[in-house]
Amino acid sequence: MCEMDKIVISPVEVAETVVPAEQPTRPEPKLAPAVSWWAKASMSVLVLVLPLLCLVAIILRVAMRNLPPRTRHEWTAFLNILLVISGLLTSATTVALLSFSPLPGVVASGLSELDERADFPHLPATDPMSARNVSQTLKPLVAVISPVRQSWLTHQALQGSSIGAGTLLQANDEGYLFLTARHVVDGPAFSVEKTSTQALLAMASGTWATAEVVARHKHLDLLLLWIPRESGRGVFAQPLAPQQLTSEGQTVFVIGHPEGLRFTLSTGIISRIDGDTIQMSAPVSPGNSGGPVFDDKGNLVAIVTSMVDKHGDPNAENLNFSIRAEALRRESDWDFDKVGRKRLAQYLANDSTRETATQATSH
Repeated sequence: MCEMDKIVISPVEVAETVVPAEQPTRPEPKLAPAVSWWAKASMSVLVLVLPLLCLVAIILRVAMRNLPPRTRHEWTAFLNILLVISGLLTSATTVALLSFSPLPGVVASGLSELDERADFPHLPATDPMSARNVSQTLKPLVAVISPVRQSWLTHQALQGSSIGAGTLLQANDEGYLFLTARHVVDGPAFSVEKTSTQALLAMASGTWATAEVVARHKHLDLLLLWIPRESGRGVFAQPLAPQQLTSEGQTVFVIGHPEGLRFTLSTGIISRIDGDTIQMSAPVSPGNSGGPVFDDKGNLVAIVTSMVDKHGDPNAENLNFSIRAEALRRESDWDFDKVGRKRLAQYLANDSTRETATQATSH
């Protein structure tokens, strides 16, 4: 193993050391841009049309496969910048258009399906109807009803998350009066403080129209809706089942939209009557609420309001409930809004006239 000699440098030698002068920096060659200014200018216009820019970008990426790496990278970076800018501009423009321009209406101003109808069924029928005749005659009088929710962007009326049913009470030159269950419009836990002024309503065609809430029952789960007529002159008034002819064991027909299956007919009997509440065996499900209960002559017996869910009570077997339509006749039990009192009075006047004429004919 060899020894290394120690080298000692004195302070004097360090002081005499001269730092060589800095050499001038050698300039690096400057390369011309791979994307010329005129190419950038012409391509920049395409940020206004995002689909066209995307198509051009795809074509250029394919065409640049054989170019030098530096050229490909510069073009790729430039195209990415254009795509980001175009995407932001397109998004901002879309939001602005949706905010200040109304969307195409998804809700009609009236019920053209009823406006165009000249003939309504003559009720009550002279003879008892079969289930088939009930379906053909009475289903066109039943509506789909949904609570209203507002679009956060356009503030337009949109369909709610649930639907119920309703029935046409009266059609005249001014408009249409419908009856439904209050919880269909105001929600299951409705209260005086939380109420809706409108609902969406559609007939068999499925076109939604805005209906105004014109009356709510003070104690029962009932509500009246009104839609003005835009054209036509068809007249109709739904007869109410005479109280003395409504009895336990009577056959009834229910029309509604169980689980979203629109305009479904079911039949059963009146199992029990307790004041304004009718218990019946006709099957109902969520979506039947607010739907009509008819007798075999087309008289309105009741409005479906509730059922005992077997999932909540395993012992419950076909326990379904409705509120007697007879409650319509007690005007003092209603809270009216807008033209509600007038509309109900018109309907009850027609029903009273019919009932008097029917009694006179029977005698």
